[in-house]
Formats: sequence, structure tokens, C-alpha cells
Amino acid sequence: MVEIVYDDSPYAVREDIVSAQQRAWSRLSQAGSWLTGDERVKVMAETRHARTCATCEKIKYALSPFAITDPHDAGTDLPENWVNMIHLIVADPGRLTHGWYKKTLDSGIPATHFIEIVSVIAHTTAIDTFAKGIGVPVRALPKAEEGEPSHYRPKEARQHQAWAPNIAWDEFGPNEADYFVGPEANIRRALTLVPDEARGFFDVASAQYLSGPQMRDFSEEFRAITHLQIELLAARVSALNQCTY
Repeated sequence: MVEIVYDDSPYAVREDIVSAQQRAWSRLSQAGSWLTGDERVKVMAETRHARTCATCEKIKYALSPFAITDPHDAGTDLPENWVNMIHLIVADPGRLTHGWYKKTLDSGIPATHFIEIVSVIAHTTAIDTFAKGIGVPVRALPKAEEGEPSHYRPKEARQHQAWAPNIAWDEFGPNEADYFVGPEANIRRALTLVPDEARGFFDVASAQYLSGPQMRDFSEEFRAITHLQIELLAARVSALNQCTY
């Protein structure tokens, strides 16, 4: 198993961040709910490769992300529809549409797989961006482990106003009771069609950002900068990334 360490960092890195990222690398190397460990690691690799794809670079500056029809420069042997999905999410997530989502499903990627792929992209992007932010190379990808996906789909997940089915805050079952705690937060529902992906992503987010309770506790500062400074940075980054949330 590849370990995440930051011995090359010019800054001290908190141990809880390293531990959370290590847990993520370990999870991503194993079979998930719908993807094998090999597929998950290839999605990680394709996420990185998309950042240097010539077609993706054209998409960023096109009037519409769908105006460019050149083939993407694939870095793995993943199916073409997977590569197209990964590259568009990496290149221009702010301009993707519900119509694109439906076409992606029509191409042969079920909603369950779509959510798991999105989660792997999000995990990889978050941890790679952290490395870039402190001025070190991205960490080596984990080695894929053997095993079969669980094919677990929570029966409480259904279609709401979001693109993909998810679990409403007041409809979770016993298997997800550990996750649906604290005040309601719609963003925490986003990946709940594949609950382990929701758990994993917010494990990383709690370390690299703040946990849910910490976000709402203004009586104490949990980081080297204040709540206000954190939110100013978050808002600016969201605006630059065209994050409509």
C-alpha cells in the first residue's frame, strides 16, 4: 500500500489530514460498491491525465463545453464513455447540464456507477489540490487491490430534485444512521446513492476543511485561521470554479 507522507513539504502538515488522506487512498484502492479496485485506481489516473488533455483545454475556452467534439486523450484503457465523463467533469464542471447527465446514463453508465466515479474524481482532486497548495508533487497513486464490488444500493435512495437519486434527510434507513447525524445539510446527500462514497468524501473534507459541528461552532476556532477567513477563501475558490452550490 502506498503511504501518503509529506516529508518534502515546506510546511508542517497536521496528522489528522495525513491520516484522512491515507484512509482515502486505502479505500480507493479497494473494490467499492460498484467499481473494482482496478477501475477505481484507473479513474484516479484518468482524473490526473485529464488535466493535460488537449481537448479538455479547448473545452475550457469554448462557448459551450459540448461544442468541442474532438476525442479526448485517454490515459487509461477505461471505456470511452467513462473517459468522456471524467474529462468533462475535470475540465468544465460548472457548465455541465442535466441533459449531459442523462446522456451519460444513456451511454451505458448507470446512476450508481456515475456517483461512484464522481466520488473517486472528487477524492483525487481534493487530495491532489492539497499537495499543489503546499507546493509539493501529487502523491503516488495506490496500487489496486483484489476484490469484488458489494453492489449495495440503499432502498431509501430515490429521485428527488437532484440529478441522481439520493437519500432524504428524514428517510434514511438503519444502515445509514451513522451518517445522517447533526443538522440537515443538502450537500451531504449528494453521494448517498452510494453511501460509502459519501462517508469517505466527508471524512476527507472534515480534515481538510471543517467537520459539520465545527462549521457551526463559532465559539471556538479550530484552525490556524478563523471561520470568517476560511469561508472567504472557500467562497472565492467556489466562484473561480463556477461552483453554483
